Amino acid sequence: MKYSIKSLSAQHKRVKAKQVTLFEKAHELSAALNEEFGASIYASGADTMLNPTGPGEGTYGRLAYDGEELRVIYRTTDEDLHDAANGVPEDEKGYHVRPLSSCSSKWLDRLLAADSVDSLFANISTLLNEREARVDQSLAALDKILAAESAGIEAQMAASLAEFNNDTLNHNWAAVLDATHLETADALTRSSRMLEAVCTAILNGQSVALPADKSLSPLLKACMKCLQWPAAKEAQEDVKQLTSGVQSICNAVGTLRTHFGTAHGASSHLPPLDPEFGILAKNACATAAIFLLSRHKQSGTTTDDAAAT
Repeated sequence: MKYSIKSLSAQHKRVKAKQVTLFEKAHELSAALNEEFGASIYASGADTMLNPTGPGEGTYGRLAYDGEELRVIYRTTDEDLHDAANGVPEDEKGYHVRPLSSCSSKWLDRLLAADSVDSLFANISTLLNEREARVDQSLAALDKILAAESAGIEAQMAASLAEFNNDTLNHNWAAVLDATHLETADALTRSSRMLEAVCTAILNGQSVALPADKSLSPLLKACMKCLQWPAAKEAQEDVKQLTSGVQSICNAVGTLRTHFGTAHGASSHLPPLDPEFGILAKNACATAAIFLLSRHKQSGTTTDDAAAT
């Protein structure tokens, strides 16, 4: 005899063992999808006949990931006929849901076949491509708006600097603009340096001695202290919040420069930041500088090159 009961039994045991392994692999796949996507993804593969009862008839379904685990969603061709007779639209057809752990080995064999799994991943890819395209469109729209805002801030900054005979500040601001379009780390460094130069110029213009520590935070603190602020009691609390916000903005630029800028080799051990951070630092620098220079102007003093150096 070509076959024996024992050889067939051994093969049967191998098949059963492989089916157990197949289910374990499906569980690992489900866990991997959870780790990478979680509840942010819902996708299903192509339909496959799970339990045929006749030509083109029976129970069919597809492998699906619902943000928690891999499942099977399924329905019958009888339900199709019923829905068709009652005019149920395609997108309103109901599916039954069952976890893979409740599926028979026959269903698992078909749901976890290569073409079924490939169709699930193809649909996940399609979904992600659609999402990425929508995000890209949104980013493009926001970039356009922010570019307009950035241009407005730069125009205000140019107008503020034009009121002062100060080549040092003009040179530093030009360096900020150049670096913003070239390298984020350098943009952070130059934005912080520009704020230091503005504070130094204002302190000199106000005839106030520079602090011993000429880094941004002490310079800014001394600068804010020497400027005039509204005396009305009703405005003091609001002004205090505003000036605290200006200090926070400037300190944030300084902190980014320390950690991610080009000064002191800071960028050598950390991954570079996206260009948007350089643009944000430039805009924050300009906003703070415009405000500080405006307050300085209210004091009736000038910020010339002699005072800035």
